[in-house]
Amino acid sequence: MEIQRIDGYTDPRFSEEVLCQHGAFLVDGQPWSFRVISDHEAVIDGARPEALAEVVEHFRFYAEHITTFYDGAGNRLLELPPVERREAEIDSLQPTQFSVDREKCRAVGRFLHTAADVVIPVMALADGTLCVLDGHTRLYEARRRGIRTAMVFDPSLPSERAVMEEFAKEARRRGVSHVGDMPLYSPQEQKEKWHDWCSAYFAARQGAGDGRRSQ
Repeated sequence: MEIQRIDGYTDPRFSEEVLCQHGAFLVDGQPWSFRVISDHEAVIDGARPEALAEVVEHFRFYAEHITTFYDGAGNRLLELPPVERREAEIDSLQPTQFSVDREKCRAVGRFLHTAADVVIPVMALADGTLCVLDGHTRLYEARRRGIRTAMVFDPSLPSERAVMEEFAKEARRRGVSHVGDMPLYSPQEQKEKWHDWCSAYFAARQGAGDGRRSQ
């Protein structure tokens, strides 16, 4: 089965809401959309029963806190054990990303209203500081909108510790110790300054086979 996540914001096969939530997927070329409706629920359009478990698992790599899924008629398709979360000050979290994309900020801002809308996977560094594994854009935009806390959780499949320690160290070296320290770039600048840096970093580690979570 081929599963592809759609990362852009203009695709006629999906609603703008789904695209902004990064819930658009192609499964063997057929559209599946995950529309998040609460801090733990989503509605799936395009679901096929025989592929449901595998596609949900793929979706939850990016959104593990979503555990209950419905079809468009409100019928429950799948319910998984809830993910325990706790509240944390956004300014207490150490980024492992160096900057954010202006276009992505506009997109995620459509569904950020309270701390409950900002659910973020974290990992404790050696000094006890919680570092962000994913969701930097949501944190940045939430903070800019006056939201001061987020709901955080420990993922069941955490990112490789040594890599995250190095990313956090590099972020601090660049003067990024808090979410608000990250500069805001255009998509092209973000590609050059963040994505290309990541590509070069993991290419240098290719022999070790490290790296997993996209930020």
